[in-house]
Amino acid sequence: MDGQLVTLSQSGSKLFVEAVPGGRGVRELVETHLRKWDDVENVRKSLSKDPVLAPGLDRFSGLRIVKLEEWECLCSFALATYANIPRISKMIETLASRFGKKITGNIHAFPTIERMKRASMAELSGCGLGYRARYIHDLSQVLDRDRIESLKRLGYEDLRSELMELPGVGDKVADCVALFGFGKLEAFPIDVWMMRALERLYGQTGNYGKLRAFAHARFGPCAGYAQEYLYFNERARASKGACAFSKR
Repeated sequence: MDGQLVTLSQSGSKLFVEAVPGGRGVRELVETHLRKWDDVENVRKSLSKDPVLAPGLDRFSGLRIVKLEEWECLCSFALATYANIPRISKMIETLASRFGKKITGNIHAFPTIERMKRASMAELSGCGLGYRARYIHDLSQVLDRDRIESLKRLGYEDLRSELMELPGVGDKVADCVALFGFGKLEAFPIDVWMMRALERLYGQTGNYGKLRAFAHARFGPCAGYAQEYLYFNERARASKGACAFSKR
């Protein structure tokens, strides 16, 4: 997180932060990561108008969408295609250890665009990324800080279109990056968990475009939060057999 190793812990209603190397700016960094500015109560009030979500929203009262650094977010989701979480974590850690700045011990920051521009395809192929090595290489060649800044100024639909022109970015990655990297709460990433939830709870099936259109019409500007509630609910249902939302 911005060259910091940040550890968060909670005791009751208090959040404790430990950061290495620490210093000024850590508080703002954490507040940005946790999107302190989001009016979550208002989001839940809006989503409670949905009869499917309304009965279970209280169970997820502490859920928040996090804000990731745009470049790191883009690379991370490009690496996530057809990979499970342990492998994704391993690939990210390998990139950080080989190309990122050391923070402490064996912990490294995620490498900057500038550093990745100097990484060869041979070096990236040696990081265990598989075919995704080409994505990371090409992304680092077509992007720079100025381009990232210009993307930040775009609205959701224009941003999504621009992202999908980038190497390794399809529908799902574009929406994930728009939501978690660029903070566009209109985005509604759809994976297998969302397909199951939309079919089970709303009777919706079809391709990505059809499901995305339904989500936008149903949840509006709070679609990103609706996605997170539905995703968490579906995972909990699969692992524990319990769920907060049911078809009405």
